[in-house]
Amino acid sequence: MSIWRSVAGVLSPLTSDTYMNTADSIFVIIVTILTLIGFCLNFLLLYLIIWKSPRSLTPYRIFLANTTITQLLFAVFAVTSQPRVLSKHQYTIVIYLGPVQYFGSWFSYMSYVGILHLSLNSFISLMLSMVYRYYSIRFHKFTASTSIILCVLGYSIPFLIYASCSNVLVDQSVAVNNEILEGSVRNLENYNVVLSTNITNQYPLIILVLAVTIGLIPIYFVMYWCRHQIHKTLKQTRSVHSPSTRDNARRLVHALTIQSIIPLVSVFPASSFWCLAQLGIVEPTAYSYFIIPCLSLGCIADPLVTIRCVLPYRKWVLKMCHRTTSDTTSSNQEKTTIFLKH
Repeated sequence: MSIWRSVAGVLSPLTSDTYMNTADSIFVIIVTILTLIGFCLNFLLLYLIIWKSPRSLTPYRIFLANTTITQLLFAVFAVTSQPRVLSKHQYTIVIYLGPVQYFGSWFSYMSYVGILHLSLNSFISLMLSMVYRYYSIRFHKFTASTSIILCVLGYSIPFLIYASCSNVLVDQSVAVNNEILEGSVRNLENYNVVLSTNITNQYPLIILVLAVTIGLIPIYFVMYWCRHQIHKTLKQTRSVHSPSTRDNARRLVHALTIQSIIPLVSVFPASSFWCLAQLGIVEPTAYSYFIIPCLSLGCIADPLVTIRCVLPYRKWVLKMCHRTTSDTTSSNQEKTTIFLKH
């Protein structure tokens, strides 16, 4: 057993008896580390949203919680499924390396679709947050109940797509999958769960893939239109809004703008490679290790940007870091004093 396989077995002990080559082991190590970091950061952010948010942040923190819970679930789905996603002609083939493989083909497939629908919901949540900032600045009325209704309506779209994928036909035959991949994946028969889908006959899956890729275009359009209108409104209503209100609005819009850029380095590269593989331009076996780590970057970057740009959260984190540093320094000084006395 290689050292990479041993490390993968330690980080993901539930899959210790799963077949993995060296590349699979490195993939599992990277995905596990990224998703655990993302889970911890989003769990910290959720704590801050619930317990450290001022009352003035109440409507907006609902949108923050929506995005954060989505990213938490994404980390859970990704670390439990750890799918290698390949595409060949009109087929999508997924090799599952996570513990979900022990729950059968249906749960395995739905975990992969779950990752896609959570990615879509995170983009919708960012868009709704930007829409909230615009309407709260422009019309000054945006209640907590309205925020909850918007989040539920926003999630209803990816959820309906996700639910409609539950009856998608998949093929687990080793012979069929080997024929589709034309033998490009060695030892395919040694993997526990390998599922293929002919996407040309599966309209829910086509809709989901298009929503995660092409669907981002209208989402970006709405976000940047709202961003433009927010800055325009702030310039026109200097006498209406206080300096602190304008600064907070700009800071939050800046955070959302940064978060909207994250898909450019996470989602778009993954979807581009998927499309290129469909066209036969890119070899699918190489990029199959690329998709989930790319998507996991957003799970880490989103909470970092939010904590950095939302002032109460940043102050609390800095305060805790300063307290930890002070305690460590005091402890070292006490030890030094005791040592000198002796």
